[in-house]
Amino acid sequence: MRRRAVIGAIPAAVASAAVLGVEGCTSSSSTARVLGFFTSHQAAVVGDATARIAPGPADDPAESGHPGAREADVTGYIDSMLGALGALDGEAPPIFAGGPWSNRHTSGPDLMARFAALDPVARIAWRRRLQGWQQEYRRGIATLDKLAGGDFTKASRAKQDKILAMPAASSFTSLLFEHTIEGMYAAPEYGGNRNLAGSVDDLPQVVGGGTVHWDAKVPRFWDIDFQPLSALGPVPGADLADWPFSYADLAPYYDEVETLIGVQGDVTTMPAAVLEHAPRGPFSMPPGPQQRSSLVVAAGATAIGMHPFAYPMAINSVPYNDQYACNDCGFCSGYGCPVVARPSALMPLRTALRTGRVSLVPETMVTSVVLTGSSATGVRWVRMTSSGPVTGGESADAVVMAASAIETVRLALLSSFPDASGKLGRRLMLHSFIDGTAIFTEERMHAYRGRSVTQCAQDTCDPDFPGARAFARAHGLPYIRGGNMELGGSQDPIAEGQSYQTLLGYVRSSRPFGTEFKQLMRSSILRDRLAGCQLIGNDLPYLDHTVTLDPTVNDVFGLPVARITWSTGKYEQVAQEFYVPVMKKLLTAAGAAVALAVPATTDSGGLPTGFHIMGGMMMGADPRSSVTDTYGRVHGLDNVYIADGSVFVTSGAHNPTNTIMAVALRNMRHLAGP
Repeated sequence: MRRRAVIGAIPAAVASAAVLGVEGCTSSSSTARVLGFFTSHQAAVVGDATARIAPGPADDPAESGHPGAREADVTGYIDSMLGALGALDGEAPPIFAGGPWSNRHTSGPDLMARFAALDPVARIAWRRRLQGWQQEYRRGIATLDKLAGGDFTKASRAKQDKILAMPAASSFTSLLFEHTIEGMYAAPEYGGNRNLAGSVDDLPQVVGGGTVHWDAKVPRFWDIDFQPLSALGPVPGADLADWPFSYADLAPYYDEVETLIGVQGDVTTMPAAVLEHAPRGPFSMPPGPQQRSSLVVAAGATAIGMHPFAYPMAINSVPYNDQYACNDCGFCSGYGCPVVARPSALMPLRTALRTGRVSLVPETMVTSVVLTGSSATGVRWVRMTSSGPVTGGESADAVVMAASAIETVRLALLSSFPDASGKLGRRLMLHSFIDGTAIFTEERMHAYRGRSVTQCAQDTCDPDFPGARAFARAHGLPYIRGGNMELGGSQDPIAEGQSYQTLLGYVRSSRPFGTEFKQLMRSSILRDRLAGCQLIGNDLPYLDHTVTLDPTVNDVFGLPVARITWSTGKYEQVAQEFYVPVMKKLLTAAGAAVALAVPATTDSGGLPTGFHIMGGMMMGADPRSSVTDTYGRVHGLDNVYIADGSVFVTSGAHNPTNTIMAVALRNMRHLAGP
């Protein structure tokens, strides 16, 4: 049985003893390989150093039965990566970078047998990155030898540990730590990860957009999300307005989008309050298997009076759209789906391409919309090649922009769009996330397995959630709303390992790695014993939350990059202050030994998340107060339309993608005509 098939079927007894993936499997020492970059001595130094970071049985008797860096052939992984520089102009190099070059577009037993060629931009970027790493490894290995008195491999293990923790080696040790963790978990086809387990597949922006690697949550906005000003009233300091249509107007487009992409759920188990605010018919598919962690956290929500239910998601629970059902591999949110059971935006794209009337031009960036008077006549574009940028143009009868809110606004500014309202680029909304974390010391949650988070609760979307209005009035606000709450979830092994490195660095800066590090990974406090919840908080529109063109910073093509001006508003701060204790109470009721909740901006040093980006090209009937009309056509232009989240009037209190697609479909139905 293949490794990837084994991972999903590990018995609990084996899983509970897991360290660094699938432990208890037969490990093998590294076999002789032809080195692509290192000399034999350099390889020996790196082998010893990575074995101190993640020791195996040969390096520490306490690790008997638990393979380490040697058994995983981490040195071979690093050598293969550094030696790929020469292949950049020829065959696609098997560099671990989240699998963007792996053949993951078909099903079958060997999904990574072939690699796709790099595009020119990626080739240039990887050349620079690898050249830098090669220099760091040469210098770093020489430094370790020097600190050891001539030969690092001849030093005792205790001395090697001290050397790796010395200030003179700290930078190189940090790089080694990162590459050691990658080598332990990267898909085996990249080298490393010998007889262990795991495929890490963080994808960059690709054809298909963010839905290629999203977690496919598709709740609908509520009716009050579309008429917040009429239904709930103004909020001091915010530029609140009603949408130019209602939930009832958009509902048929929700239905059509969900049928097109395929959505699983169970309307019979949805709470009455949710169906009152967002009435709907049956889903395309029944819910798939529920995550254990989601059910545990959902039980905590029920215990405090909330009403959780199976999360609507655009993931196949049964074969749909000629695509396979989800196999619950666990590498879901943030990863490309290896069996394409979560195709989403690729489905309508495939349908369009099959008509023969659509041409897809990848690896090309539109730099401006060409305007003649009030009409667009085409676009200008640039494409990076091995010889440098190549520019060109394309004529058009109509232009539809859907580059996501920030880049759509940037393109509008680069194209000097008319702006009678003064709101182009203003009212940026990012959702006000709160992250809840719980540690379960007595049991394992397996929260990193299966589809990412399978339960949600929408009680906190209600401005009349118990105590919310009173708390708002006490802080000088008419009301507050939380948002859709995702129940369950954890972090992946690489993020967990980095967390332990940081923690060990606080308590034992001289050696934040080694046997104790692996013991932490084995006990898995911050992954297998962790389950969380996340509140996707309503974020109000403010005129001073903007996207503008940076006056000094340009991109690789010499064009001004987007500059974001944003800060947390009073409404969002008060809502977070109210809902943080609610989330802690929920997690404690779920049985957590330790529970905490903090605004996502606390975790990121004050920076907002870019998960949900809305606003900047506001819809509305009046050109004096909006940027686009009721169907997304830019005011003042005859034939330029917007079909992404930038047209949002408010952010709502739910994941926005389903609404983005429904609004885009509504806009394009109007453009196409009867």
